Amino acid sequence: MNREQWAIGFDKLPRWLCPHCQNGLLHPMKDYPHVEETEYSKEEQKLQESEPDWTMERFVALLKCDVAHCGEVVAVGGNRVAEFFEDWNAHRQWWESVLVPMLVRPAPHIIPVSKNLSDACAMQLRKAFELYWLDKAACANRLRIFVERLMDHFQVPTQKLDKKGKPYDLNLSQRITEFDKMKPGHKDALDALRHVGNYGSHEGQGDVDALLDCFELLEDALAELIDEKKAMLAAKAQKLIQNKGKNTW
Repeated sequence: MNREQWAIGFDKLPRWLCPHCQNGLLHPMKDYPHVEETEYSKEEQKLQESEPDWTMERFVALLKCDVAHCGEVVAVGGNRVAEFFEDWNAHRQWWESVLVPMLVRPAPHIIPVSKNLSDACAMQLRKAFELYWLDKAACANRLRIFVERLMDHFQVPTQKLDKKGKPYDLNLSQRITEFDKMKPGHKDALDALRHVGNYGSHEGQGDVDALLDCFELLEDALAELIDEKKAMLAAKAQKLIQNKGKNTW
């Protein structure tokens, strides 16, 4: 995952991977971006004490996949703001216009969505990509829901019996603990997503760096849990060893 592609603001929008075909790159269409300043912002700019970051501009843009037979079109909208920069070594200070997307739909995939994921898991993950731009707290909550669906994917029990033989419901933390007995080594990553999701739900806030950390952790975990990348690489190594370096049986 290239974190620079998922920053808060951009001087120009990244060449994201197409969310539909997953092969082409998204390129800006004509009149990119279309920007309009609000009338109240224009009036405030007339004030003597006005600063560039008082400006309120909205932008919209259409991006199109460069694969001809796909041609997916992605709508992007948000604010264009003035951002202050300093270079202490060069003794320079300056303002730049930055595009801050608030809506990207259909949303590019922040991490790959494996075809081996259940439909329920894939749906929650795609929704998290979309909410990342719109509502960071809601995105965090979707990642927590994704973990719940992932537990369902691996058929982790939702209930256990107490000492008296009566069933009781397991919360997500307990299900992750049960899952660790089945597939050890991913408890910390899943617990991290659970905590970030809880924070987003309870506090109504989501931190960009924390969310990107979660996506990185999830990408690594899913590569092993869903796509069995480590097992596949181990099998390839054994094949090469057995065939004395030849990639044939």
